[in-house]
Amino acid sequence: MRSLLTTLAMMAAVTAATGCFEAPRPNCAFLCGTDSSCPTDYVCAADGWCKRADVAPNFVCEPGTVDAAVPDAPPDIDAPDIDAPDIDAPGIDAAVDAPIDAPIDAAPASLEIITAGPLDFGAVRETVTATQPVMVRNSGGVASSALTVNVTGAGFGRVTGVTDTCSGATLAPLASCSFTASFSPTVIGAHSGVASVSATEGGNVSINLSGGFLPALTATMTNLDFGDVTQSTTADRTVTFTNAGTIDTATLAVARTGDAAFAIQTDTCDGQTITPTNSCAVTIRFAPTAAGAVTGQLSLTGRPGGPWTIPLTGTGI
Repeated sequence: MRSLLTTLAMMAAVTAATGCFEAPRPNCAFLCGTDSSCPTDYVCAADGWCKRADVAPNFVCEPGTVDAAVPDAPPDIDAPDIDAPDIDAPGIDAAVDAPIDAPIDAAPASLEIITAGPLDFGAVRETVTATQPVMVRNSGGVASSALTVNVTGAGFGRVTGVTDTCSGATLAPLASCSFTASFSPTVIGAHSGVASVSATEGGNVSINLSGGFLPALTATMTNLDFGDVTQSTTADRTVTFTNAGTIDTATLAVARTGDAAFAIQTDTCDGQTITPTNSCAVTIRFAPTAAGAVTGQLSLTGRPGGPWTIPLTGTGI
């Protein structure tokens, strides 16, 4: 019995001196594997023992205080329970595959006009046709049905032919097309219209149109102001009209109304037809017979060509 107690005391002394077993992490407790492998947090030392990383490399492990060598491949890595059939079981596969393989509902076709609106043609000369392109896109996730293009409003229309890639077309997702809106005014004043595109699959979209009218004839002066003119004297002012259109004007008519102090002195416009780029002129004379301000107006009519109304002002002194 004394011998056994002595032996146990010696083993305890060795363990305390070497530190091979310091729970829960011994300094070294395993022989390195044949491929120099060691458990986590241990390194294979030169003497073939797996030693804790913070232990000196020359630390000596006692053979009686270590466990078995580390196997090259821990058996639990390829253990049967890892490759067990329940991992690929139909129930798991179905749960994983079903959402992935299920069809994704695409967004429906949705037409949009990507040209900035309202679309303004500006002031357009009579007999002249102005044009503006309009871009349309399908921003949906499926193709549209056939497109219909419609343009409404006095003077507004759609140019047919190769410039229209929308009418009757179907648009794939994110595809676009275009058509050309036209403006050829025949009525004096501001104009407005609407260009719309519709499809059973894609909806209806539109853009507002605007424009103004200018007579075919341009005038060098928009009013004739004679200023102060001494009585019994005269002053002349001339306004020239030029055909800025693309076709001949109608037969023009010139008239003077208002105070009798204004009179037509010369006139090459009345009864004439003016061809494109050519001109005519009217000269007005102011001959005051009394002191004071007077007014009148010069008018020119004929469509296409006019009308023009030009105010006349002057003061007799």
